[in-house]
Amino acid sequence: MTNFGDLLGDMADELTQNSINIGDVHLLNLDQNNGITPKSGNTTRNKFFIVLGFDNEGNVIGGLVINSKINYKLPPSVTDYQLPVSVEQFPFLEHNSFINCSKIIVAKRSKFNKTTYRGEISDTEMMELIINTIKESPTVNKMQLKEFGIV
Repeated sequence: MTNFGDLLGDMADELTQNSINIGDVHLLNLDQNNGITPKSGNTTRNKFFIVLGFDNEGNVIGGLVINSKINYKLPPSVTDYQLPVSVEQFPFLEHNSFINCSKIIVAKRSKFNKTTYRGEISDTEMMELIINTIKESPTVNKMQLKEFGIV
């Protein structure tokens, strides 16, 4: 039998999933299916995920992840498209970090729930900078930009 707390939790998760907006930031547990490479034997990694758009059905969400450091072993086509952000700009961060604008990460709506929400990017200039940077990135699939309504 479902208890009242579980029912409320499920309803809150569903409300969160139906209220996702462009610019929202969630802390998601991502894996290789999402395009994330887990570290040292782990199968998943927790990443801040910035929502950029939705597929036509609204079930799949395209976004970017925030990395704590730039991996300089990667080519310039990746490292040149990391936008620095500070804790002052994004108080949910623990330290200054980088938005990876070289790759759109895809997550299903079901990954989002009431506990994953961390904040939003409400600064329109910052969102424009993010969108323009991802559009210019040579490593981003232009079909994905269209699929998620970015172009």
